[in-house]
Amino acid sequence: MNILLLTQFFSTTRGGGEYVFSLIARTLADNGNKIWVITNQIDGETYLTHQNIKIIFVPPVLEYKGGLPSGFGDNLRYSLNTLRKGISIIKKEKIDMIHSNNFAPALAGSMLSTLTGKSHITTVHDVFSLCGKNYWKLWGKQSNISRLNVSLAPFFEKMIVKLQCSAIHTVSDATKDDLLKIGTKKPIYVIPNTIEINHSKALESNPYQFVYVGRLVFYKNIEVILKAINIAKKIESKIKLVIVGDGPHRETLEKLAKNLEIESNVEFKGYVSAQAKIELISQSSALVFPSLCEGFGLVILEAFSQERPVFVSNIKPMSDIVTHGKNGYVLDPHDEHVWAEYLIKIVKNPSEASTMGKNGGKLLEESYNQETMYQKVSSMYNEILSKNRSS
Repeated sequence: MNILLLTQFFSTTRGGGEYVFSLIARTLADNGNKIWVITNQIDGETYLTHQNIKIIFVPPVLEYKGGLPSGFGDNLRYSLNTLRKGISIIKKEKIDMIHSNNFAPALAGSMLSTLTGKSHITTVHDVFSLCGKNYWKLWGKQSNISRLNVSLAPFFEKMIVKLQCSAIHTVSDATKDDLLKIGTKKPIYVIPNTIEINHSKALESNPYQFVYVGRLVFYKNIEVILKAINIAKKIESKIKLVIVGDGPHRETLEKLAKNLEIESNVEFKGYVSAQAKIELISQSSALVFPSLCEGFGLVILEAFSQERPVFVSNIKPMSDIVTHGKNGYVLDPHDEHVWAEYLIKIVKNPSEASTMGKNGGKLLEESYNQETMYQKVSSMYNEILSKNRSS
């Protein structure tokens, strides 16, 4: 099968959604499919090479900004440049399927599908407009946020599901439910995320150390962990939180850590390499992930790959992946006292953390493996192509 993938970020290191799209490309290519990817180049990024993958860069060159979305102008330029390049590729390479990754790529994919008659699937990871009535207002209060993006994003989020496409691919039942709430009429395929399992030997963990990995944005709710550390340190003075990642909420979090006088217990690492990230997870007793809004939560699987348990908010889909007491803990996202209680529990019972971590590793291999994802993606493509041929 010849597949055209559209994504602004085609990266194995710069965000969960972007990582999954690059993994889809490589998994398809490993199974003999021919893949063309139209993407923006990220300044300083290195790109995977594969005999069955051809990457086509279109302007503009982007700077990675800690997970912030591209500006409206950059999105428009990507869509127009992709439209021009895409028409040529579809005709020359006899493309069977167009698969786009949200927002500007979805718009470009819709236009290409309309002009060429090719089947188009778009991926939607999250529906942020349903993450609380004040989501966009709170998003706009963060540092260096485009006011134009804040104004237009809710409109584009609802517009995506009305664009020309044969189906929508999403990563969890929770996001599927949200898509239905905003009026999606297209068929929805739920294909859970996966990761490339790191088979390197897990490092010995520090029972006092916990790690957060992800973008530093307000809805990740890292405040509850900082407050929990402040409570827990009164009982376990050596307790430590390592925060991996960057974003527009970092300054606010650093101020809170200072005000709570927990600077010696908290380390802001910023962006680190993929290998350093895995090592920090492996060296920690558990991953903490108190997010209030997720399409999936890929870092949960990364923790399971290192046989580390995960603390998550009692919010779907995280609570669908983590089973309380079996491979982690599912906790009230607004109660720092509960988070502190379970941090202390793990510090005092490292054997329990080890058992839960092994359970997480088993779940990853059994339910979130690459072969399962490939079979489901391949089946989705074939079903859509079959329906369109018969219609």
